[in-house]
Amino acid sequence: MSALGRLVRERGPFASVYLDASHDTEDAAKALELRWRGLREELERQGADGDTLAAMDRAALEPVVGKGGRALIAAHGTLLLDRVLPRPPAADTARWSRLPNLLPLAGLLGPELPYAVVVVDRAGADLHGYDGHTEVDTEVRGDPHPLHKVRGGGWSHLRMQHKVEETAHHNAKLVAEAVDRLVSTINARLLVLGGEVQARSAVREELGTRCRDVLIEVDSGSLADGADDESFDAKVRSLVAQYQADLDNDVVEEFTAESGRDQGRAVQGLERVVEALREANVATLLVADRALARRTVWTADDPAQVATREADLRALGLDDVAELPADEALAGAATATGAQVLVTDDTKLWEGVGALLRH
Repeated sequence: MSALGRLVRERGPFASVYLDASHDTEDAAKALELRWRGLREELERQGADGDTLAAMDRAALEPVVGKGGRALIAAHGTLLLDRVLPRPPAADTARWSRLPNLLPLAGLLGPELPYAVVVVDRAGADLHGYDGHTEVDTEVRGDPHPLHKVRGGGWSHLRMQHKVEETAHHNAKLVAEAVDRLVSTINARLLVLGGEVQARSAVREELGTRCRDVLIEVDSGSLADGADDESFDAKVRSLVAQYQADLDNDVVEEFTAESGRDQGRAVQGLERVVEALREANVATLLVADRALARRTVWTADDPAQVATREADLRALGLDDVAELPADEALAGAATATGAQVLVTDDTKLWEGVGALLRH
């Protein structure tokens, strides 16, 4: 189960906050303090307890370098989620409710793409992996000598040059083996390879089929001191964002195609989507209407149990049921059942919600 899947099954109520945590002006720290104070007071008005608010205080005031946002979720005096957002939310929000408010997280982050980044030279590599929830960093260091060819002629020089090639090839194999393990472990959908040209070529030749299928090389990145890491990082972020956008487009296109088929794997409208969520038959929940929060559905202790009518849950023998905003309950049910949540403006959906079914 994912970290968010475990989170949504924690005991509520929850305080959920999305705020602009940018630190790009001289008065940014004071502005952040004022924003958090307003959100904190709003949570108090909604009934949040002091321990839970105190658990959020420190994280809420921690700035994000440049433009960015922060998502915070807490309950019973414990901070359960603290996530930096790549861009600020359109508006700061605070909600105290039975379930965590996860839909804004999907809209600001998108589905979380597992990817790996590798920067190589002839002596080794730095590896970074992200499995969609947590990050892992490691390094591979092979034989440092000899790695530089010498000029001249004669048998001794030829032997030295051969030894250099053997060392570089040995190191490339070590790196490729580590990359293969990382990509397999995190089930990476994208592998970005940067660094020295010759080292990249040598590593690429040693990679397994799984890695080569998801590989994109970039002509930048270096392990040398003083290298322009920010430029390389910007390229990686751009590649990840573009790949994720392509995946989202694929989902929308599949949903559209399935909607046009008799008995296709797509449904629209609140009632049909809720029914599919209750049956754990949703692969992707699509939301295109922010006004969904003004509608309500019913949910039980198990967030996967949702219905448009209270009687439907009572009929299942469920007693502890409550009426919740539809955006909160649907995102909670999708997360609890392992469904992807996609906030999209690219498709028209009946009642602002649809689902691509598992079967």
